[in-house]
Amino acid sequence: MENRLYGFLIDDDIQFDIANRRLLYYSDGASERTLFFKVISLNEIQTRLLIYLLANSRDAVIYKNDIMRNVWEEINLSSSSQRLWHAINELRRKLASLGLPEDFIANVHGIGYCVDNHRVSSLFIK
Repeated sequence: MENRLYGFLIDDDIQFDIANRRLLYYSDGASERTLFFKVISLNEIQTRLLIYLLANSRDAVIYKNDIMRNVWEEINLSSSSQRLWHAINELRRKLASLGLPEDFIANVHGIGYCVDNHRVSSLFIK
C-alpha cells in the first residue's frame, strides 16, 4: 500500500491538515492542566498555495511563474502577480496568528519565494 500525503508539521506544534483545509496549533502550557489549541481555516487557494510552497520548500527558490501555474492555472483560474502577492500576505497573516514569523515565507525579490524548510516535516498516511 502506498503512503499518501496527509499534511505537514511545522515547528512540532502546527499541523497542516490538507483534507480539511485547516491549520491546527496545539501547545501544552506551563502547568499540567493547560492546553492551548487554535484552528485556522483556509480557503481553496490558500490550501493549494501552502501545499505547493511546503512541498517545494527544499528548493532554494520557488519561482512565481511555477506557483501561479500550479496554484491557479492548473484549475483553470486566472493568475497574476497581484493575486499571488495578496494570497501570500493572507497566508502569512494566518501563519503569524499561530506564532510563525512573517519571514517563514520569504520574498526573493522579483523571482519568487522561499520557505524555512528546517521547520517543515511531511506527514503521510497509509
